[in-house]
Amino acid sequence: MKRILTTLSLLATLALGACATAPGHYSGQVVVSNAQATERCQILGELSGSSGLTGLFGMKGVDDIRHDLMRRAEAMGATHVVWGKSTVGYFSTSETARAYRCK
Repeated sequence: MKRILTTLSLLATLALGACATAPGHYSGQVVVSNAQATERCQILGELSGSSGLTGLFGMKGVDDIRHDLMRRAEAMGATHVVWGKSTVGYFSTSETARAYRCK
């Protein structure tokens, strides 16, 4: 019985993770930068995202969120993003970013 519950729990976690981020194409035009390099750039907005991937899968969740945030920043016309703080908790994983347009 314990083995069945463990398997079901793992399957539920994987299913939640599969739905965590919106699909979409990212062309690679947005550059990851730092706050100093974007001081003279126009800020377009702050972005955030979350994932159901936690624990051992937390870093995969952060990667998925970052891909989605890069896609969203690109859609806004951003040229650069600066990552905020990644949080891997017990029930969700989250990430924030600021999107900038630099000349």
